[in-house]
Amino acid sequence: MELVVDHVMFPIYFNNPFLGLVEEIWRDRKVGRVFSQPQNPSFKGLYLRSKSFYLEYASNTKNEPYWSNAVYVVVPKKYWNFYEEPVLRTEHFLLPKFGGGYSIVSPEYPHLNSSAAQNETYDGLTLLISKALEDELLQVAGQKWTLPRSGKVRVHDGLKHLTDIAVIDEQSKLVAPLLEANPLLREFL
Repeated sequence: MELVVDHVMFPIYFNNPFLGLVEEIWRDRKVGRVFSQPQNPSFKGLYLRSKSFYLEYASNTKNEPYWSNAVYVVVPKKYWNFYEEPVLRTEHFLLPKFGGGYSIVSPEYPHLNSSAAQNETYDGLTLLISKALEDELLQVAGQKWTLPRSGKVRVHDGLKHLTDIAVIDEQSKLVAPLLEANPLLREFL
């Protein structure tokens, strides 16, 4: 089965002003739809929409301290019971383990990118992941998967850990994560 990436999340801790800075950088690029949502009890979100998947920066609140970078993949619920003790399971989301590099979203989630981005023309984002994360993704929920044939997800040798995730644009410039002190990301700056 081919994996479907819905979105990629980069959490920041208690830092809504940082979202404003990222929003300014993304808007200056003049591609994709950039928007934010009001603060909710768990986080404030900033989004960059593209046809294949969207990016989310989430500034969480003090009662939600345990978030990490994650790729959200769409997996039918019939496979969710593979995870006997997930960290989180709600109607539309399943987090198998903290710091695992990925989370699962239900195909019934009403805000899937595949529905929301139907009229989106921009499709210049590419997701870079570590070999370690690829190994995890290819066996999500105990099934055998392949990376998307579109080439929008690629393994990068410089990324090593499950949460080492980056998104680049069509000019191989870093789109996320931004403003991190990570020398591996320098080649994209």
